[in-house]
Amino acid sequence: MTTGKKRSRLKWLLIPLAALLLFGGYYVWNAYSSWNQVYQEHNQTGERPVEPVSPVPVQEPLNKTTYSFLLLGVDSGNVEKGRSDSNMLAVANAQTQQISLLSIPRDTYLPIQGHGKEKLAHAYAYGGAGLAVKTVEDFLATPVDHYVAFNFNGVQKFVDALGGLSVDVEKDMDFDDRITHKHVYLKKGRQTLNGEQTLNYARYRGDADGDLARMRRQQQVVKELLTQTVNYRNVAKINRFLKIMGDNVRTDIPIRRLLQFAGAFSTLTGSQVDTIPMEAAPSSINGVSYMLITAEERRRVQAQLQALIQGGGQDRAPEPVTHSGSINSESSADAIRSGGLTDSVNRSGRSTFGIPPGFPDFPQSRQGP
Repeated sequence: MTTGKKRSRLKWLLIPLAALLLFGGYYVWNAYSSWNQVYQEHNQTGERPVEPVSPVPVQEPLNKTTYSFLLLGVDSGNVEKGRSDSNMLAVANAQTQQISLLSIPRDTYLPIQGHGKEKLAHAYAYGGAGLAVKTVEDFLATPVDHYVAFNFNGVQKFVDALGGLSVDVEKDMDFDDRITHKHVYLKKGRQTLNGEQTLNYARYRGDADGDLARMRRQQQVVKELLTQTVNYRNVAKINRFLKIMGDNVRTDIPIRRLLQFAGAFSTLTGSQVDTIPMEAAPSSINGVSYMLITAEERRRVQAQLQALIQGGGQDRAPEPVTHSGSINSESSADAIRSGGLTDSVNRSGRSTFGIPPGFPDFPQSRQGP
């Protein structure tokens, strides 16, 4: 083959390669642009920083093995206002490919900086994600690396974009939604739910266990989402969801880190999620209902969380926590032991927040979520 023919052939081989690189670059840049609507690193005033998020290389490895995330479900159409109706702390280990999930009752009675003792759900209403993160960090003596806040619209649109979510509905449900005022009927068994149905299933609390059963169903939905989004963890498909999230999700995860997480946990499914049980008891204080967690139970959960985080080890220098809620876990734990919540509750009246092997068959109720 002559030199001229070799060059011509090489040129034609380079054209699709260049097109592929440009195509991939477009998706990466589009991801950065879309994520800027979602990304919201909070400073101590809770305001959005002036500096925009700028694209940086996404190929470097994660700085450490284990990360903690606070997942906040906001009971409002505006993701930046309202109460955190759902509060989950997730500890993810990239080495073991495991996630440990702790549901914290929204009515947990605890100290909120500047507001005395209140319900956990009110921290978000008082000071947004920054105060919610700090409240959880102080209460559990555990640093939170990142938060993700989402509202009901975000969940609904995300599931609809997936084409629905396959869920094993634990029992027949027949009720009127208190927000949309729509009648909801779900039949027991495995089925594909649309976004609205998934939301109603996760929020339903009209059975005997109330919030306990609701947190169990929320954990179930999280597991199903992890399992059914495995094929979407690449730049091209992530873009499809970023545009949906804009007005419905806020997080302090930079897009670079998001893509790193997508790669590090590319095959993780719901079967690799463990739940951390936490005992609590309902109580009434001045006519207001709360959930009380004893200091002893908190120390047990704190120790379990610390073991999960420290067990992951550090591959490189630890990253600073960039939100306003960062604390020194060791000093916080000492403070809690010396004067934290010490409400005493009868152990027989406690409940455990975790997904049991089987779901009890509770009586039907038409009470909405």
